[in-house]
Amino acid sequence: MSEDASPVQAPRLVREVADTRQRLVTGGLFYLLGWLVVAAPSDVMQSHAALGALVGVAFLLLAALRYWPRPPAEEAPMAQLQAWLDTRWWVVLATAALWGGVLSWTLLDPHMAPGRTAALLCTIAFATAFAHNYSLRLGRAALGIALIYAPAPILMPYSGESPSVVITLGVYTVYLGLVMVRSYREYQGQLDLYDRVRNQRDEFETLSRVDPLTGLANRRYFSGAMDHLLAGCRMHRQPLAMLVMDLDHFKYVNDEFGHDAGDVCLTRFADRMREVFTAPGVHLARLGGEEFGVLLPGLDARAAAEAAERMRASLELHPLQLREGPLAITVSIGVASLAPGSRAEGTDLYRAADRAMYQAKTDGRNRVRIDLGTA
Repeated sequence: MSEDASPVQAPRLVREVADTRQRLVTGGLFYLLGWLVVAAPSDVMQSHAALGALVGVAFLLLAALRYWPRPPAEEAPMAQLQAWLDTRWWVVLATAALWGGVLSWTLLDPHMAPGRTAALLCTIAFATAFAHNYSLRLGRAALGIALIYAPAPILMPYSGESPSVVITLGVYTVYLGLVMVRSYREYQGQLDLYDRVRNQRDEFETLSRVDPLTGLANRRYFSGAMDHLLAGCRMHRQPLAMLVMDLDHFKYVNDEFGHDAGDVCLTRFADRMREVFTAPGVHLARLGGEEFGVLLPGLDARAAAEAAERMRASLELHPLQLREGPLAITVSIGVASLAPGSRAEGTDLYRAADRAMYQAKTDGRNRVRIDLGTA
């Protein structure tokens, strides 16, 4: 059942499944109650006892099917969510069709004449409720309303009712259509608002962990990742290394070429980091200004220094490309590592790598230095 066929985004589909389930909870037993009200004043249980009982059992079964099976979890595949939704729609439409059959029977069978007023009132109520509650998909809502209500204006002329009643029912058909369209638009507006709120939440979450200029992790997220990696390395008895990198004479870039060029320089440097540090589990971050950090799980200080040297040499041999031309900028890198049995914390690891970076600056810049104090 896919007449409303444009692909539905996963979050919207999850929301629609939840809303459909909520709306299914009420309504099913009302059709059974409506049938009992229609059948009670007529002699259907004498003239068509088996058929009357079968209709009642069918309404009861359809009402029960609204509650089972439960919808899949939100993280379930879209195909599974859509299949559950389609199945629930079959139940709802089957209920609508069954009521349309009851109304047709009531209007055409003289034995059911005492229940016609009740049948018409229930039909108006059910169709109105359908227009309000099930306009999540416009095509399906229109089909459901038609199944419930269409027999009234079509068959009323053959039931001996006055033309004024027939005209009133015809006018009410227009009202149902307007209510259905309005409800559909309101629901789509709710989904659009839900999407905007969700997108804003995702943007805020991204901003809380990503540096907007370089796209690397920010310092806050990097600190959390360091604690997580440190716990994992201790569990698996592996070392954890950290690099702190600082661009040399970066103030000159801003003073000579402007801050826009400085931003491009930082972005290009972040791109170079992604090219050099490709090992699984590596974490890259901009720690602030022109200072960057790298977490290297599983590497000791010597192996981390070799990785740092590749980064330093890459920058020296292949300058960053700015709009103004190649930029011969270098980087000073500090290296520190925690051994598997070390009781030092992540802050100790950072301080050691930071000390080593400043030592590289002191020794003349454009070099790698190792701090062994935390090992």
